[in-house]
Amino acid sequence: MIDFIQVFFASPVMSEALLPALIIAVVTSSMSVMVLAHRLSFLTVGVSHASLAGLGLAVTLSLPLLPTAALTAIAIALLLAIMPNRQGINADTGTGMLFAGSMALGVILISSASRNEVDLFGLLFGNILTVSPVDLQWIIWGSVLVIFNLICWAKPWWSMAFDMITAQASGIATSRLRLILYGTIGLTVVMCVKLAGIVLTTGLLVLPAACAWFWGRSLLGLWALSLSFSLLGTLGGLMWSYQYDLPSGAAIIIILCMLFCLSWLCFHLKKYFAVSV
Repeated sequence: MIDFIQVFFASPVMSEALLPALIIAVVTSSMSVMVLAHRLSFLTVGVSHASLAGLGLAVTLSLPLLPTAALTAIAIALLLAIMPNRQGINADTGTGMLFAGSMALGVILISSASRNEVDLFGLLFGNILTVSPVDLQWIIWGSVLVIFNLICWAKPWWSMAFDMITAQASGIATSRLRLILYGTIGLTVVMCVKLAGIVLTTGLLVLPAACAWFWGRSLLGLWALSLSFSLLGTLGGLMWSYQYDLPSGAAIIIILCMLFCLSWLCFHLKKYFAVSV
């Protein structure tokens, strides 16, 4: 086991993939707490799939991949934040419409590109080994922006999640902060594309906090546990994918699912033995 770990960290391929993967793990685990607190899991599904339209535009017009996808995802997330309030449309309905329409547009745009221009499997399921230096720069700057927003707005977001009326009464600009939250989630979703792809991105934004939710009670405690589970799942998934030549994104999601099941089992066993005693 020790020999394998040494070989893993000594591998030039994995050493290049490790930095962006860990950056994404830190950012997604941090946003994961807010996604679960605000019950926005379906939003991450809609925005991640709808971001295919941005990727299709980037491929068709020869634009930078991640920046174009990021702008598209943020725009879609902001539309989802505005639509239920201003058009009388249910949030789930709005997400479903934009999800389906944007993804259909992305499919049409990508289908017109040659196979040499686009790695469809990588877009759908991720491939951290294809992160270029330019992609890494965008991931770093996107991470800085996401973490900055969290530092500035984590407490009011947390208050809004559990008591919106009290948050409004205390002077919190809930409408503006809701837009910032949705936009930040949209940006985070695009950062996950290289690691987990469009299809699996939701797992990175839901599972870390879901594992932590059994044990954490405060915002800081949930964040620390979510970060720990995310880093453990990312490292474990990368090692597993390296050992058996598996898709890294899928391997990370499987490890995170296993950690969730283990966390759930340990929590309920603890409750059972506490009641028995």
